[in-house]
Amino acid sequence: MQVKTHELRGRGPSKLNVHHDVENATNVFVPHLTPSAENVMGDLVFRCPAIVVGNGAIAKAFVVDVDDLAAAKHPTWLDYDHPKREITLAAGRYEHEGHVFFVRDENEAFDADVSLKLHEITSTEPNDLANPFGLAARFVWERWGHPRFAAAKAPPIATHMERIAKWAFESGWSESVWQIVDEQRAAPVFIVDVGRHPSVPLDQRTWREPRAIWNQAWFSTQRCANGLLRYARQIGSRDLEERARRMTEIALSAPQSNGLFPAVLRAHEGGWHWTNSDRRPASASEHACHLVDAAFTCRMLLEWHALTRDDRARTYAETFVKRLVELQRPSGAFPGWVEPDGSIPRELAEGPESAVSVALLFELGMTEHAERGLAFLESVTRDARWEDFETYYSCARWGTPGERIARNGVYKQNTLSIAWCAEAFMLGNRMDLARRCVDELSLYQAVWDPTFLPAPSFGGFGVMNADAEWNDARQSLFAPLYLEMGRRTNAKDERSELTERGIAALHASFHMLYCPENTALARAYEARFPFFGPETWGFMMENQGHDVSQPIGTFTIFTWGNGSALAAAATVRDRFPELA
Repeated sequence: MQVKTHELRGRGPSKLNVHHDVENATNVFVPHLTPSAENVMGDLVFRCPAIVVGNGAIAKAFVVDVDDLAAAKHPTWLDYDHPKREITLAAGRYEHEGHVFFVRDENEAFDADVSLKLHEITSTEPNDLANPFGLAARFVWERWGHPRFAAAKAPPIATHMERIAKWAFESGWSESVWQIVDEQRAAPVFIVDVGRHPSVPLDQRTWREPRAIWNQAWFSTQRCANGLLRYARQIGSRDLEERARRMTEIALSAPQSNGLFPAVLRAHEGGWHWTNSDRRPASASEHACHLVDAAFTCRMLLEWHALTRDDRARTYAETFVKRLVELQRPSGAFPGWVEPDGSIPRELAEGPESAVSVALLFELGMTEHAERGLAFLESVTRDARWEDFETYYSCARWGTPGERIARNGVYKQNTLSIAWCAEAFMLGNRMDLARRCVDELSLYQAVWDPTFLPAPSFGGFGVMNADAEWNDARQSLFAPLYLEMGRRTNAKDERSELTERGIAALHASFHMLYCPENTALARAYEARFPFFGPETWGFMMENQGHDVSQPIGTFTIFTWGNGSALAAAATVRDRFPELA
């Protein structure tokens, strides 16, 4: 490995252009998309400011010096023109384009010294040629991640878990959070915001969205039920254990039609009805089963079965899988959405969402179908085609599935897909491909704490290469993956890079929690919501950096925030007691 450093020095707006010699690069990574020459990668998404290119004969990574970014008194941006093989590092202003892209503003000057370094790392080692993302991930972690990890003070996770449980189930918020469907079924509601604060009179409280309970690949009530059961057993709480069981009855009551089932239980006048997630393409109806949602729920039910020996949970998953294998396509992929009549919308008819179904098949011992799925996922991984429902049907709807962004040489990417594929490869004992996925995923993990965010971000994960969230609740989902990868790949009696990354991700899962231990964030919350106090300890934003003009959010999603953080921590306690 060789390291060459390019320097940008001056005063006021400045640029450094570097051309690389990697012809016909087949492996490319950029931290953010710049589909037109006006776009830039703003430092508002510099979690890990690395650009990677490789062609099988040479691997290169270009990394902005994080210490320089932390000391800079000016905005900074990157750009990558793939056809020209040109990287640009600039000290210069830029503007938001929505909350998705950034546009350079070369008419706006500033008066400050500029001192920035761009490290060019080159390798021809076989491992780096096969996986150039690891070249960048290791360099960044060794230089900035590990020292920060070693110096960091671990958060009081046990205290945080206790506060979350009290907020959801015992505080004045609980009458809004805990939704009783009937005598057997109850669960935390999908979302609550400050309009449900206990100080608001009952007749004046508002819902941000219609009341609902979700079992979906994002908002998984069953994942939280499993975690809550683990936590209940760890602290000896019969009340929390019973709540976990009532949450599980939600999943088991979703009506199966030839194995498929809906994901969302929504309240209406006089009762509740089943429907599906609205994060879907226009060509899919609300009645279409989103296979990744169903497969994810069944994986969580298998975990529940392992925890409780409740045979209903395994039978439910097996019923789904009987239909699932019928839907497997010749390529080995599984479709995105399936309508009640069996028709399949064209969007994401084959994609990395298949990894969740593959993992489920491995867990049920259906190796033949799982291996066929892995063969498809190999092609996805080779092309870094990390496209899933969130990539196109959430809050960053720009782009067309299956099309590369020509100017950057990559697809629009989402981190959930990378993690799902890593887990499928790990279950299939393809550790080379699992590591390749995890190394690319690592380039979305924050290795420092910028001053413009209200909470520490180190260890947290970004969403995609076309959205401005610095980090969000998915970091709690990724923590067990990294810890398991660290356990499987570390031959020495010491903590590996992956283990450290996993611990950092778990710690980051609690950084956005409103509580007295998170002092600076608590002050920021109270500045915006002066009525917040001990009754709200345990409230948590789902992300930060989505809107830097107003960094303090108004709502909490239990299944994508505090509840998922609690579940991850309880899971880590059980599965990795050596880290507790």
